[in-house]
Amino acid sequence: NEINTTEIQNSDSENNASSKQNTKKSTLLGEFFDYFELFIFSACVVLILFSFITRLCRVVGPSMLNTLHDKEMLLVSDLLYNPERGDIIVFHQTGNDPGDLNEPIVKRVIAIEGEWLHITKNSDNSLSVTVYDSNKENPIVLEEKYANYEYGPGLYSYPEEPFQIPEGCLFVMGDNRGNSLDSRSNTIGFVDQRRVLGKVLFRITPFEKIGPID
Repeated sequence: NEINTTEIQNSDSENNASSKQNTKKSTLLGEFFDYFELFIFSACVVLILFSFITRLCRVVGPSMLNTLHDKEMLLVSDLLYNPERGDIIVFHQTGNDPGDLNEPIVKRVIAIEGEWLHITKNSDNSLSVTVYDSNKENPIVLEEKYANYEYGPGLYSYPEEPFQIPEGCLFVMGDNRGNSLDSRSNTIGFVDQRRVLGKVLFRITPFEKIGPID
C-alpha cells in the first residue's frame, strides 16, 4: 500500500507538472495571438490613416526657407480641408510646363478663389501683398513675417492693377521669395484646388524640430 501510495503521488506530481507546462504554453500562445492581433489592427489603422486621411511628403529645395528646409518630412492631411489664406499646402504642379506634373510641391496660400490680389515691389527690395475680397473691396495688406527676402523678391513682373484668382484656384508663393518657383511663374500658375494633396500639419523630421508649422 505504501508503494502504491507513493506511485500515485508521483503520478499526480507528474500530471500536475505536465498540466502546468501545458497551461504555460497555452498562456504564451494566447499572448502571442493577442500581440499578433494588435499588430494587424495597428497596421490596418496606419494603412487607412495614410491612405485616406494623412500622408507623408518631403520638402525638396530651398523655396520655403526659413519656414521649411530641404529634405524635411511633413505630415499632410486633406480631411475636410478647405484652403485658406496663409496655409502651407502640398499640391501637384498644374502649370504649362509638361514635365514633372506629378511632383509634389510645397508652397503657402496667398489668395483663394474669387479674391483679388495686388503685388508691388517696395524700395527695400521686398514685396507688398494686398488682398481684396471678391467685390474688389476691403483691402488687406498681408503681414508676411514668414517671408524671406535674402535673395530679393525674385525676378518676376507684376500687373499694375489687382488681378482676380479664378474659380477653383489658388495663388501660392514660397516663403523664400527670391528663390521660389510658384504662382508668379507660368510654370506653376494658378493652382487647381483639385490637385491639392492637403494642408501641412506637422514637421516629422528632423526629430528635434518635430511639431506643428505656422
